Amino acid sequence: MTFVVVAAALLAGCAYPKQFRNVRAVSVHAVLVGEDLRLPHINGQPTSFWRFRERFRIPSGPTTVRVISGRLGEVEFPLLQFEAHAGQTYSIQRRRGGGSDRIILRASLERVVVELERRVTP
Repeated sequence: MTFVVVAAALLAGCAYPKQFRNVRAVSVHAVLVGEDLRLPHINGQPTSFWRFRERFRIPSGPTTVRVISGRLGEVEFPLLQFEAHAGQTYSIQRRRGGGSDRIILRASLERVVVELERRVTP
């Protein structure tokens, strides 16, 4: 029992300063899902490195998301910006093919909201 309490205390203390926290489920929010992508920052705040899935409850309003991919995060995309609306589920997906590598943000898995081309790094 002591081990469980100590482990919980250590995990609770392992957070970034000003870390992004999910909006409470009972408050007005949208859902943001990264499909096979990492979302290390939402609205300029780092997301937890302890997360198991890329699924977040975000507040309504202007939203910015840093999106990376690749085993070590070596594939970086421009900052994704959009207006989140309460009750919507937003899905970020990576599309490759035909010489293109981009991310697509969809609202409720249908309507394309934003498309961004991969950032080329030297």
